[in-house]
Amino acid sequence: MMSDHTTIFNDIGSLTLPVWNHPTGIAGGPVPQVTACANSGNVAVTYNEGPSDVTAKVLNGLKNSQAKANFFVNATWLYTQQYAMMLQRAYSDGHFIGMTYRVPSDNPSAMTDAQIIQDVTNTAKIIQTLIGVSPKYVRLHYSSTPDTRTERILSDLGFILVGYNLDTMDYKFKENPAGVAELYKTTFAKQLETYDSKGSFISVQYDIPDTGSYLAINDVIRTIHDNGYTMVRLDGCLNDKSPYKTAADAKTFVGDKFSFGTAGYKQGQTPSTADTSEVSTTLEAGTKKPSSSSHISGSMALVSLTTLAAFVFARF
Repeated sequence: MMSDHTTIFNDIGSLTLPVWNHPTGIAGGPVPQVTACANSGNVAVTYNEGPSDVTAKVLNGLKNSQAKANFFVNATWLYTQQYAMMLQRAYSDGHFIGMTYRVPSDNPSAMTDAQIIQDVTNTAKIIQTLIGVSPKYVRLHYSSTPDTRTERILSDLGFILVGYNLDTMDYKFKENPAGVAELYKTTFAKQLETYDSKGSFISVQYDIPDTGSYLAINDVIRTIHDNGYTMVRLDGCLNDKSPYKTAADAKTFVGDKFSFGTAGYKQGQTPSTADTSEVSTTLEAGTKKPSSSSHISGSMALVSLTTLAAFVFARF
């Protein structure tokens, strides 16, 4: 049975704008997905499928502009120590962490409900082991046809599905990263022209080398800023003070020191004064020789990664 999204909706807080792409709490209906922010003028910039070899560049760009973003991480990559440390850095830098879930072999029909439940739970546990909280917000890995069965399983487990209403199509702009920011600009202009007001957006980009996103970071932030929008974490986007699960297999929720409503919550941006070429040069250098102040302490990483290794071995 699908979880009661009306209850989840109320838990998120007093919303001023609708955020779901389908009505909530309707038995047998499609699983609702969050596709917009609750307040006009907000943009939740989200990155899918990382960490990767370009995550450090994205994090450096965000830090240069004092901006917060949202990373829907693919736990498949977290068995690699460098990528696990990138996740820890993103979390420690105050960014929001969600989960990208990919059904093994992209074939849900080959798995029972119980097997999918176990795999989802194990995937969330990997992230929880590294950052101390379990993701509550999740995206399914892209598939050509909707996987409504897995969507319902995720919903029943207490996860909230996240969609988007601003597709940057960054995969088209690897050779022309300026096109990513231009798409934001076009979207904002169309919103204003059509509705004579600002909108609210959850955008989607990909935290992988094969797109223009990591090179476009500075231009994207500047475009958002110049059009009068505010970059927010997903919990701020939704006024959610408890944006994580207490445990991967739990249906209770919790906040942390960075969550909406705490002194540690940050939103907004101050665009870097460097031009795009300067930022790209800085970011390239940053991945080769990162500043120790940019990363979590080695002792924290060692403890968490040792715990992750123990968890991984326990699964097999």
